Amino acid sequence: MAGANAQACVADQHGGLVCGEGKAAMRVVADTISPSKNYAFAWRSPQGLPSGSDTPDNIENVLVRLNDGAVLAKLGGEYWATGEMRANRYELTAAWSPDSRSVIEVANSRWESDSFAYYRIDGASATRLDLRALVEPVMTARLPPRNRQGNSFRVRTDQPVTLDARGRLRFTAMLYVPKSETSNDYKIQVNVRTTGGKPSAQVVSLRRAKAD
Repeated sequence: MAGANAQACVADQHGGLVCGEGKAAMRVVADTISPSKNYAFAWRSPQGLPSGSDTPDNIENVLVRLNDGAVLAKLGGEYWATGEMRANRYELTAAWSPDSRSVIEVANSRWESDSFAYYRIDGASATRLDLRALVEPVMTARLPPRNRQGNSFRVRTDQPVTLDARGRLRFTAMLYVPKSETSNDYKIQVNVRTTGGKPSAQVVSLRRAKAD
């Protein structure tokens, strides 16, 4: 629940950060901590964190405040990593603004980006803006009509995903048919602005990129 309090996040035996205890415990995802060290992405399950080689179920990814373990927003992915094991073919990437007030979530599963979103932090909560819903139709419209069906959308995390101080988001995304040889890759810039606490975004640049 957004705004729910846990406890300050502390290091565990694997060198990662854990927030809270018991069934309320959450584990911070490595490499997602904000530049200010105040926020990060984390994962949790209704049963709490697993012990030993147990695999967690019903995973939920969240945006958490590290000094008190408060959950600011629920994310869209289902990534987990215990320090000994991690979710197979899932990944969770955070691209932070320099002031740590905004973050981009890229939650990829095997074939596509399950969640591609922008979060604006304001106190004890964060406002979400769905970037996939904005970007995917613009990319699809560039394809010939006969090629517009059956594509998966995926943000490439092997390429830089950056969000600058002016709200300019730059990334590479692809439309492709899984297990096929062809991929339609685009280098994209989206400008995000916040007015009255409400974020909005616009695709300002989209150009074909050479697929690997």
